[in-house]
Amino acid sequence: MGRHTPARHLPVPGHGAAVFANPSGRRWRRLRAVLLGSAAALVAAAAVLLTNVLSVPALAGEPVPDGPTVLEVGAPPVVGEGPLVRVVRLLRVGGVTYGQDPFAGQVVAALSGPDAAETARSEYALQRHGYDQTPQRTISLTFDDGPHPVYTPRLLDLLSAHGVPATFFVTGDQMVRHPEIMRRIVREGHALGNHSLTHIDVNTSTAFRERAEIVMTDRIMRAGTGRYASYFRLPYEGDDEQSMRDDAPGILRAQQLGYTVVSHDFDPHDWAYASGERAGDIPLPPLGRQDDITVLLHDAGGSDRSMTLAYVERLVGQARAAGYTFTSMPQVSADLRARTGEARPTAWDHAAASLATVLFVWPDSLLSVLFVVAVATMLGLGLLNTVLALVRARTAGRRTTSERPPVAVLIAAYNEELVIARTLGTVLASQYPVEQVVVVDDGSSDATADQVLEVAARDPRVRLVRQPNGGKWAALNRGLRAIPQPFVVTIDADTLLAPTAVGALMARFHRPDVGAVAGVVKVGNHARNLVTRWQALEYVTQIGVDRAAAALLDAVMVVPGACAAWRTDAVLEAGGYSDATLAEDCDLTLMLHRHGWRVEQADDAVALTEAPETVDALLRQRVRWVYGTLQAVWRHRDMVLRPRYGWLGMLTMPMTVLTVLMPMVFTPFVAVVLVQMLAEQGPLPVLGYFAAFSLVYGLLAVVAVGLLRERPAHLLMVPLYRLIYEPLRAYLLYASLGTALRGVRLGWNKLARTANMDEPVVAAVARPGAVRP
Repeated sequence: MGRHTPARHLPVPGHGAAVFANPSGRRWRRLRAVLLGSAAALVAAAAVLLTNVLSVPALAGEPVPDGPTVLEVGAPPVVGEGPLVRVVRLLRVGGVTYGQDPFAGQVVAALSGPDAAETARSEYALQRHGYDQTPQRTISLTFDDGPHPVYTPRLLDLLSAHGVPATFFVTGDQMVRHPEIMRRIVREGHALGNHSLTHIDVNTSTAFRERAEIVMTDRIMRAGTGRYASYFRLPYEGDDEQSMRDDAPGILRAQQLGYTVVSHDFDPHDWAYASGERAGDIPLPPLGRQDDITVLLHDAGGSDRSMTLAYVERLVGQARAAGYTFTSMPQVSADLRARTGEARPTAWDHAAASLATVLFVWPDSLLSVLFVVAVATMLGLGLLNTVLALVRARTAGRRTTSERPPVAVLIAAYNEELVIARTLGTVLASQYPVEQVVVVDDGSSDATADQVLEVAARDPRVRLVRQPNGGKWAALNRGLRAIPQPFVVTIDADTLLAPTAVGALMARFHRPDVGAVAGVVKVGNHARNLVTRWQALEYVTQIGVDRAAAALLDAVMVVPGACAAWRTDAVLEAGGYSDATLAEDCDLTLMLHRHGWRVEQADDAVALTEAPETVDALLRQRVRWVYGTLQAVWRHRDMVLRPRYGWLGMLTMPMTVLTVLMPMVFTPFVAVVLVQMLAEQGPLPVLGYFAAFSLVYGLLAVVAVGLLRERPAHLLMVPLYRLIYEPLRAYLLYASLGTALRGVRLGWNKLARTANMDEPVVAAVARPGAVRP
């Protein structure tokens, strides 16, 4: 893409005013009022929604027992026979023991003599019941945990081929994921049952959670199928007496909500055979020894249900040969027939289904889309940058000049007494003839000026300029006005320059329209701890691949002030450094592009910087960087997607905008999805996503290390890089957004120096011609 024609006087939006600044605070007060009002409205709407969605849909003409009653039934005895189970309060009147509903109060059964004798010392009992009075020699196949996208349709094909009806106890989350399968189940005449929303153990959950699990599933069923089934089977329920006693809390809560609780007669544990926990053939029910049998099976909830399908095929043949008829559960239970039928979905039913869709369908889809977009972006943009960086590495040597024009070095200093003398020493040791070194002391409160004067006494090229504290941008502008040389190299007060750095920077002014050259800044204290090692790898990859690729396209967006060379006329023409943003180097770089100047990078111009050694210091530094970059991009937003600014406007700046907007918008959704994945699927899928991103980043890091001739030991940080980068990026983006919305004007916020540098690294850089620390 071609470069635009140089222009010398282009207006810039917001020039002279700090971007996002709101000194009066009026904007933030108005925005805060809107946000608080919106939040209050959302809370009120959510309260209304939850109140209605979690209210139990009443059966026609039947009141719904409800209330906060909590019963302690202990370990009640189990009596009776049948596929349903309920807790009853025992009433003894005239020598007869009756079972009474503990919530509604009506008598629901008279216990037989043996059952009455077994419960003689109990106040409550668990009563099994439910079959019609006349034994019919039936088998009711029931299937839990579905629908499954693969095995439920195959099961329906099998049942249809044999003319066998069944009962499907479905979960709410699976219903909203596979509504077309639900409609097929109903269309083909099978019965439905409630098996909770997310298949949790309701016995260990709170009463509110069990209500949500049951009622939401009830409403989702009504909305999706036009049917209701006001009976519920507990996840993880058992048919032995001890298991049923353990299930008493969940049974009681379901009864209190007005739902009939369903159990079973025979559990062949098909899931255990599928998982390999049990071996051999799945056992058949006691054909011929029991008239009505309800069999518990699973069409979902596991990785493979092929054995269950084969078991159904075998059971159908043998059961029919033994004289059994297959029915759904309502066909053999008057209690269930009274609690199932057609329903006209209400607005709250549809609201429940929509809420479940948002919770269980959208996250999976969103994560899949974001994963594809993220990987494609990393792969696509990463591959593009890698190719461009490799191409540039082969051609960069031909784009240099041997001319040696006069140059000065400019350093803005504020409380730098620990490091300034060492920095000046590396500048004065430069192989390139530096005519003068100007240090602007920006109102330091320590001995920075004294340190500079001591060095100046030994070398007259060093010049100290003092000013009241005005910020880094003001110090740099003051220094520029004091420099007559046509070129100036800017470095930070803690920067250690390699002897060849200034020469490498100046060699890149091979064309008269080159306005600035970026050097290569590396972490000089990377061996201190994990925080500095992470930053060292970050510096290498961003400079070695990303900025190198941008340099080939004349699309470098940031010339770092820690190591850079500038054409003095170009900087003055662009208006010098501005206080409109905290990223004065990014802002000035974009100004140069606006005025038609080229920006280059010198890979051999190596400088070491002192990186933050603590998380707190790193966060303070990066908030300033990210906020400043946002300010600069916003200030120059009219450059985005403008062909006149070449690849900078059409690629680099748009990608910068995307890397801000996408995480800012989608990070909350991704966090929710990751938590949900960990809860539902365990850590393996999450680790898989993480491994994919780490692999892509690792390949980019290998190229960057090779291009910058860095130590391969940096690659040891690759597995940890994304774990640190993603939370850090999210924090920085939201912190910067909050700062922008509040209109707060941040200060220089300079890193407190420690003077820590890794001696082997410093020694390597100090050797003439060395570029690999």
